[in-house]
Amino acid sequence: MNKVEVEPSVFTFTSAVSAAGNLAEVKQGKLIQAMIFKRGFDSEIEISNALITMYAKCGSISDSKRKFLEMAEKNDVTWNAMITAYSQHGDGLQAVNHFENMKKSGSVPNHVTFIGVLTACSHVGLVNEGICYFESMKKEHGLVPKPEHYACVVDLLSRAGLLSRARKFVEEMPIKPDPMVWRTLLSSCIVHKNIELGELAAKNLLDLEPEDSASYVLLSNMYAVSRRWNYRDQTREMMKNRGVRKEPGRSWIEVMNKIHAFFVGDKLHPLADEIYEYLEELNNRAADIGYVQDHNSLLNETEMEQKDPTLYVHSEKLAVTFALLSLPDGIPIRVMKNLRVCSDCHNWIKFISRISNREIVVRDAYRFHHFENGNCSCKDFW
Repeated sequence: MNKVEVEPSVFTFTSAVSAAGNLAEVKQGKLIQAMIFKRGFDSEIEISNALITMYAKCGSISDSKRKFLEMAEKNDVTWNAMITAYSQHGDGLQAVNHFENMKKSGSVPNHVTFIGVLTACSHVGLVNEGICYFESMKKEHGLVPKPEHYACVVDLLSRAGLLSRARKFVEEMPIKPDPMVWRTLLSSCIVHKNIELGELAAKNLLDLEPEDSASYVLLSNMYAVSRRWNYRDQTREMMKNRGVRKEPGRSWIEVMNKIHAFFVGDKLHPLADEIYEYLEELNNRAADIGYVQDHNSLLNETEMEQKDPTLYVHSEKLAVTFALLSLPDGIPIRVMKNLRVCSDCHNWIKFISRISNREIVVRDAYRFHHFENGNCSCKDFW
């Protein structure tokens, strides 16, 4: 557009900012914001809303907050963007506070608002508050809950270990539970090792989505953490017979304007030898201050003895290690991952943030984790 001298509009910049956010390209986003300021569009509410979301998706919640506070005028999209941002970054209390301030400002909450609020309550364990907000949708705001709102409540109850309540809630839903509801319930059954309920959730999930690899992986993992290896193997065989392929876990990070991607046990990177050597050093330093690797493996003892342990190094560990080798001191590390970060990697990154004295931000499939000085913003509740 610039080359052919077509003048960009508000819609052009809003789309460009949104694209940068979807790719987590914070550098590109800031360049676009500079162009917005230069063209005099910085006071446009649609663009400001897109900037709040863009910075949140890039892991910079402080920039989202700064843009929100700069805005002289706010609409319901503005409030929703900020509530969702705090929710994704694990600051449930701020999300709830913004929801209350939104109502005081005269803006009217909508379905998007309540997804953000319910998700925030789920991520920080505000069970009673979340239930109250869900019930208020229809009673106070005249909003009929959609399937995603029901899934949020199931997640809220399940994360807190209230699986009986979650099951009762699902059974009493006025609409037919969709795959999101059953997947949420199954995920929690893995954490709490509830085989009976997990099998019920898996049966319904596989009936609804027989070609979705995540359903088989979740069921297989549930059997593995409960050390029911025969059932795990049967699930994998069923997946294979049906021609369903698992989505591989991968993490990526930008260094010197280039994206570096890693898979589990990846040895294809040009610096692979250096990465694994430094990873071993980091593991030793972490162990010296208390890190203990989680051996609650998805493999049985025989399989672990037969395999090269480096084959099971998760992609986020490789990405963080590479970043520490490549980025100057003091620069925050921002890693993106397509799946949920596991408990061992989560614990490991906490120790690495303490050892390296670095801020490490990880965006997984569900939320952001801000690691600093041995702590995570999620407070180990995710």
